[in-house]
Amino acid sequence: MNILVVEDHGDTRTVLSGLLQHCGFDTVSANSVGEGLKLLAQTRVDVLLSDLGLPDGNGLDLVAEAKKLQPGLVAIALTARSSEQDFEQGQRAGFDHYLTKPFDFHQLRTILNSRRGSAA
Repeated sequence: MNILVVEDHGDTRTVLSGLLQHCGFDTVSANSVGEGLKLLAQTRVDVLLSDLGLPDGNGLDLVAEAKKLQPGLVAIALTARSSEQDFEQGQRAGFDHYLTKPFDFHQLRTILNSRRGSAA
């Protein structure tokens, strides 16, 4: 399963990608909407894992474009924005799951493992 991690905080991006790789997932990473869209145009991705606050836009815009580029993509928001309004905006934009920081990695891994069979 290929996972695109879009996170502007370098340490978070590195640690998250490393944890995912340790769990057997293949990852590519980006630090912005533009970089994420470029990777999506070049690489088949099963899961988009994206922060909402990015330097050149937001994850809401990214997920809408990502699902146009790769319609079967599963999208997971990983953000500090935790209000009910934020959650609803995320759903409307196209996120399939919405996790708030600080997050439980085991919950993320459970979501990914449940999708692993459908990405084959």
